[in-house]
Amino acid sequence: MKSELKAFFRAFTYAFSGIVHGIMTQRNIRFHLCAAVTVLAFMGFYDLTTSEKCVIFLCIGGVISAELINTAVENAVDMYSTEKSPGAKAAKDCAAGAVLVMSVCAAVCGFVIFWDRAVFAEIAEFFACRPIAVVGAAVWAVTAFLFVFGIKKKK
Repeated sequence: MKSELKAFFRAFTYAFSGIVHGIMTQRNIRFHLCAAVTVLAFMGFYDLTTSEKCVIFLCIGGVISAELINTAVENAVDMYSTEKSPGAKAAKDCAAGAVLVMSVCAAVCGFVIFWDRAVFAEIAEFFACRPIAVVGAAVWAVTAFLFVFGIKKKK
């Protein structure tokens, strides 16, 4: 029983290690994480229902999960395919296509949930009246850019 419980919790450390590996090696995962943080920050301007919030969290989780699966497929193909084969290319392309499909669906859900001109005006007014918020947004933009493009892949 004790060894089963230990193995159960060890699986979480492996999963966390995979997430960290994805973040450290995959620019697109970092991009999607920054997009998710931005979406979560702007959710405060909206009066969202519980269902809308759930859709947003499922979209974020779906895109990040798809990116992690894509990374796993790419690593497995690279490990077992030493030459360029049509099957290896197809596997990698299909995994990337899955990420694209999930990302487009998430973006469509985002447009449906967030498209509200009155809220856009409220957001613009918020930033117009608070220069420190503009500075904070600029700092976030630079930080996100550096996070996405500044981490180099370990070879």
